[in-house]
Parts: sequence; C-alpha cells; structure tokens
Amino acid sequence: MPLTFPKHIDVIDVTLRDGIQHEEMFLPTETKLWIANRLIEAGFQRFEVGTFSHVKYVPQFKDIEHVLAGLPKRTDVEYTVLALNTKACERTVDALDKGAQIDRVLCGQLATSEAYARKNMNRTHEELFREAEQNVKFLHDHGVKHVFANVGTIFGCPIQGEVLIERAYEFVDRTFSIGFDEIEHSDTEGTATPDRVYEYFSNVLEKYPDRNMHSFHVHDVYGMGMTAYYAAAQAGVSTFDCSMGGIGGQVANIVDGVPVKGAGAYYYDNCRTGLVETCDFVTMLNGMGVETGVDEHKCYQICRMLERILGRRLDSFTSHIQ
Repeated sequence: MPLTFPKHIDVIDVTLRDGIQHEEMFLPTETKLWIANRLIEAGFQRFEVGTFSHVKYVPQFKDIEHVLAGLPKRTDVEYTVLALNTKACERTVDALDKGAQIDRVLCGQLATSEAYARKNMNRTHEELFREAEQNVKFLHDHGVKHVFANVGTIFGCPIQGEVLIERAYEFVDRTFSIGFDEIEHSDTEGTATPDRVYEYFSNVLEKYPDRNMHSFHVHDVYGMGMTAYYAAAQAGVSTFDCSMGGIGGQVANIVDGVPVKGAGAYYYDNCRTGLVETCDFVTMLNGMGVETGVDEHKCYQICRMLERILGRRLDSFTSHIQ
C-alpha cells in the first residue's frame, strides 16, 4: 500500500438513492428495507436511503417516509437523504420531528457549469447559492449536524463541454463560506483522468486538509472510476460513493410503464451510467489492507440478490467470480 494512502476509507453506498433513481420499475418499501438491513449486516456505517424530491420528478421515492420509519435506529450507522430545495428541507425537518433518523443531508447541488445549472436545475449560479445558503442554515437550526453540498461538473459538462478547473476551486471556497460541513466533489460524466483528479484534490486538501470535509462521487461512464478513486485516495481523500452493481445515473423518465418528468434529455439507457461498483472497490481496498469495516463477501450476496430484483446482470466483476 502506498505510504500516502489513507489507512481507513469510508465507503458510502448510494444504491438506495442514486442507484435506484435510474431504474424504470418501482422498488417496494420492503425491498428497500431489505437492502438497507443487508448493508448494515455487511458492515456499512454510512449509506444513502432516498430523497425528498417531488414525486412527480422522482416517483421511486414516494415512500421515503415509510422507508425512514422502517429503518433500524442505530447510533453506529449514518443515514443520508437528499433535500435539494426549500420544500424538501421542510419535509426533512418534518420527518425528524416525527422520529426519523436522518444524520446527513445533501441540500445543495452546485454545478460549476452555468449551462448545466440552468438546464438541469433551472437556476442560475447565484440563485443556487442563495437557496443553498438559506437551506443549510435552516437544517442546522433544526438540529441536522451534517449538511453537505454537491459541487459538480468539475471535470467537464455534457452541455458546455470543458469547464475551467478554477471555477471548481471558486465553488469550493464559496460553498464552505456559506456554512456547509462537507463537499461531495462530483464527476457525473466520468471523464476525469487520474492525473487531473490527483492534482485537483492535492490543491483542495492543501487549503482544506480536514478529510471529513470531502467526499468523491464518480459515475463510471468511461471505465476510469476506480483509477480516479485511487488517485483521489493518494491525494488524501478518504470518503467515496459507490453503488451495488454499478447502477445509478440520471432520474428515469418512465417508472412502471408510466412516463414521468424525470431527467429529460439527460437520461441515458444505452451505456453504463452508474457509480463505481461497491463490491469491486471494497474488494480492492480490503485486498490492499485498507480498513473499510465492510465484508466484501456479504456485498457479493447483496449484489447477486439485486440482480434478481432488477431482472438483469449487473456490472460487478467480483460478485460474479466469488
């Protein structure tokens, strides 16, 4: 193991949110809770459980309150939800008041590409930052201790193309200045090469060295996700998002045969769009002697069951050979 590599890495599984939002069939509450409990049994201490986005856009999470109510209350497990606008933040606080365990909330989606922000979030940069500043304060005031933002299109945009990396550094500074506890640095297009990732995080961590302030979120569209994660870890990043079977991507445009608003032109169905695969990443880290606390063999079992649930073979190397 390289001397610069973190001794412990937190793998945040996002199957239940980013993973299934791309699926064209609704997963019942019981299925989501089965996955959540198996993740806990496998040793995951951090995972996403869903979003409070409006059901007309993301009907996959129309049962988010029921999922939260069915999750086991655990002091050793952190549950994350998304609340990307003011109404969603209000629903989050309402769920907390009703006894739900919510430990970590993503309430800011801040794409460095102006074109992407306008097309995908229907906001200008100034509007996004203004809303995010109000929401992070609202959540903190109502007892949410860990509020984070996604800074996206760092390494490129599907609409605008190249985005100057200096823009990302500006966004990092501004995001922390308005009160966020953590930034989820994101490469949703999966175009970042390892050298660019290493340089970016080396610069970011030099200014903000607390590793708890950073996580990395890569959609493995070009097959470079594992190398990007390795490069980020060498730069000092110790928290990474992954999904079982590499599922995930933009919100589906059809669910259970019913067309929905979804993600419009950003929905892809002809290539892999999901994240770095959980089983493969955990297997690599455990094989290197890095502490994860996760049992890769239990991950394989979850992935193989998820294949049966979704009715297709998923993009996992290790779960298929074990």
